[in-house]
Amino acid sequence: MTPFGYPSEHYHCLLDEQPYYLVPLRLYGGDRPGPLIVNPDCWFSWHGPPPPDKASRLAGSEYLYQGEWQVWVADPATGAVWPFVVGNEYAGYLGELVPGQPLPYALPAHAEWVLSRANILVEPRYAQHRRNEWQNAVFAAAEQFATRGYAVLPDLIPPFHLGALRRYYRYHTRIGSYPLGDDQVARRHVAHNEGVAQFFHAQLAGAVGDVTRAVVEPSYVYLAAYESGSVLESHTDREQCEYSITMCIDASPEPEAQSVWPIRLDVADGSLAVWQYLGDSLLYRGRYLPHYRDMLPDGHTSTSLLLHYVDEGFDGSLA
Repeated sequence: MTPFGYPSEHYHCLLDEQPYYLVPLRLYGGDRPGPLIVNPDCWFSWHGPPPPDKASRLAGSEYLYQGEWQVWVADPATGAVWPFVVGNEYAGYLGELVPGQPLPYALPAHAEWVLSRANILVEPRYAQHRRNEWQNAVFAAAEQFATRGYAVLPDLIPPFHLGALRRYYRYHTRIGSYPLGDDQVARRHVAHNEGVAQFFHAQLAGAVGDVTRAVVEPSYVYLAAYESGSVLESHTDREQCEYSITMCIDASPEPEAQSVWPIRLDVADGSLAVWQYLGDSLLYRGRYLPHYRDMLPDGHTSTSLLLHYVDEGFDGSLA
């Protein structure tokens, strides 16, 4: 059980325990100027079943902790929907709030800080600002992806969820939920289409489609938790990996900046080392660009989610 009494074996992102120590400080951002309103594009579970537009985007949510009180926050840019569990303290703050409306009462400063960084409280023009921000990022990334076959995409998942993922996968790796070793790397714990990873896989399909300029669907997702001494030999991927993301979700010791273990790509003008901050995603054409990693230094671990996508209508196996 966590200090708040929630089961460690079930994935959850609890508002009441934020800021969580596994969230990198650089992701919190600066102060949010007021006035703030309740995000019009969020859904409070205690208001009834999810509206159709959100219900259609909840693929894989059955693998998450199903609390009685939850807030689901939609990203107006990528279409992803992110769940937050509400405990006793935050139930008192959120119980009378209405999406799209101003705050009916003042909140404690720490609660306003947490809720604004979960995008439950936003500026009135948040949706348009977020779409503009994403369009600018996509324009540059899509050009790079089209010409070079890869693009770096920071912060595809919310900061609080990055901390929750780190805790969840550390727990399951520690208790032996995932076998050690596969055909590629003897010193990594692996899980093919693990449930929580499938939820994140589905949520990011829209972002992948924006950057690749294609209509994509998820094929499979792979958790890879590497131990020191791991080596990933140079290889290309199979047909289920038309578009691939390597998302760096954890590393130990705690990185002061980027992780010490870059992924390397063989591109047209030579070998490229991509150094990732926690939370960074590398989107690349894994079927065509050889990729690999040198030996992970002694005393270090590194965990990535490998999310693979294909063009819509792909007629092969998705496994």
